[in-house]
Amino acid sequence: MIRRLKTAATLGPAQSGWYALYRLGLQSGHYRRSSPARREEAAVRLRALWPLPGQARLNDALAGAARAELLEEAEEILGGKARLFGGPPAEICLEPPAGAVHWTEYELGRADWGAEDIKLIWEPARFGWAFTLGRAYILAGDERCAAAFWRYFEAFDRANPPNIGPNWASAQEAALRIAAFAFAASVFAASPESTPARLLRLAQATAEHARRVALTLPYARAQHNNHQISEGLGLYLAGLALPGHPHARRWREAGWRELNRALQTQIAADGTYCQHSTNYHRLMLQAALLADCFARLEGRAWPAASQACLYAAVGWLYQQVDPEGGRAPNLGHNDGAHILPLAPGGYADFRPTLQAAAQAFAGGALLEPGGWDEPALWLGLPEAAPHVEMLALERLAAPRLWAAGGSGWASLRAVRYTSRPAHADPLHVEIWQGGHNLASDAGTYRYSAPPPWENALASARVHNTLTVDESEPMTRAGKFLWLDWVQTRRLAETEDCLEAEHAGYRRLGVIHRRRLERLASGWAVSDRLLPAGGGGAEHAFTLHWLLSDWPFALEGDSVLRLEGPGVSVHVAFEGGAGGKLQVIRAGRVLAGEAPGEDVETLGWASPAYNLRVPALAVRRVVRGAAPLELRTVFTIA
Repeated sequence: MIRRLKTAATLGPAQSGWYALYRLGLQSGHYRRSSPARREEAAVRLRALWPLPGQARLNDALAGAARAELLEEAEEILGGKARLFGGPPAEICLEPPAGAVHWTEYELGRADWGAEDIKLIWEPARFGWAFTLGRAYILAGDERCAAAFWRYFEAFDRANPPNIGPNWASAQEAALRIAAFAFAASVFAASPESTPARLLRLAQATAEHARRVALTLPYARAQHNNHQISEGLGLYLAGLALPGHPHARRWREAGWRELNRALQTQIAADGTYCQHSTNYHRLMLQAALLADCFARLEGRAWPAASQACLYAAVGWLYQQVDPEGGRAPNLGHNDGAHILPLAPGGYADFRPTLQAAAQAFAGGALLEPGGWDEPALWLGLPEAAPHVEMLALERLAAPRLWAAGGSGWASLRAVRYTSRPAHADPLHVEIWQGGHNLASDAGTYRYSAPPPWENALASARVHNTLTVDESEPMTRAGKFLWLDWVQTRRLAETEDCLEAEHAGYRRLGVIHRRRLERLASGWAVSDRLLPAGGGGAEHAFTLHWLLSDWPFALEGDSVLRLEGPGVSVHVAFEGGAGGKLQVIRAGRVLAGEAPGEDVETLGWASPAYNLRVPALAVRRVVRGAAPLELRTVFTIA
């Protein structure tokens, strides 16, 4: 009962109320009655919305390796595979498991999803691969791309009749398909493969999807996250793309209101997105870019409050992107979403979104010209203006420290939550050098999997931070829910150091204070454990670092050496008498004594959803009482 009360208080009356309304709609049968398994019969037309770049402009933008990369990925799709979640090619399976029933049965728990992880069913059915086919079609004029799209669409349409099966259970999935359908209707409009009958059925399917999205907006509002963003976008696009439909105006205006309400309530003044995730932050900006494209075409301007939020969000992302490769820290939930794949570089490269969002919402380009400029062609953005002054953006976002000589950087995660935390990662430190994420966030791997892998990488024990007595700094109340939020307090911010503290272990009599310092040859991280309240008891302090999977050597109990491509790292551990080093790779102890708890989830990194690769978990366990100080020095050559 106490936990339920805490959960209600954490979510707040608005979210709790919207969710209660959604559950009432399910339990009463209202949603089932309002979403019959019936196809749209109206003779509606799907308007071509997208401002297509044309073959010549796309040829100019894509050359050499970028062109080859696009055509190779298109060939994979023609052969029945797509790079789902940004991982290796996997089969495009659009047929749900046998025994599909009305979508409400899944939501009520009366029907089995038919898969260990529902995202493995949903992802190919998002039609994200249609953007790759469309890019290749415009670039090369290959009619096989148009034929493949229609073949896949018709297979999905046959196997997933309206409101039947797991692919209709999530309105967000329906909304993302609307965006892909609108793109395909524009790109393949002139193809001989796009017969009138096919175009009619695509328009009718778009209307069916819009009805599904509009029905359960209370759920999207209750989530207060990317569901509300993407579902607002889906309705807005459907309203624009189906001008002759009787509900078009209602969908368009409802979608625009929902989208703006979400942007204004989900983006903090410093640009932080409410889900505390780099990938969801990108999804939010990509959705805003799509809406911005079509708003400009209809002469609609963003409200000033939304524009200010988007400007701040660009600043936050700018602080996260590594300039040498375009990657970003694997912060928070990473479900593999990439809803605007309109540039080379693939899923891991954040520069296309950053560049386009800066042009749309911050007044000009942030990066020198490159392959990341392709989205601007598809979104109808004007020629890139000179680089915008970044000083204002830098002041908005959480700072990072640049290494001496500017060849690397580091950051200290210090957040005061006003929305649900994604991971237990207070005072997590990232270290980047020469495009390598030397000290990294493990990512997500899977939301649903057999124990111990069900969203296991949200735990503090796998982040680059310190835990006390192997406990979490917050209370885990569900797969995605943390209670008793940890609020960090920033103590110092200069060009040479960042310092902050949190009281997540006050119940154990400990305050954790961390200082990140720039050195001439690397970085120093100092962890001070201070007594709080009834301090003085002995604890097990576990310092954890997730390092690159490179050859390593231990020197005694206090030094580890890593040798990577073009970089050597010397890690020295100081302070805390008697502390022993443990090195764990892919769930196996390679050095030091095996810890008392399970190690299966240690020593892994997940660069993309449903993918995990080995990494080095380096742990130092020190037993003692506060006050105590531990220090880790990274010397990089």
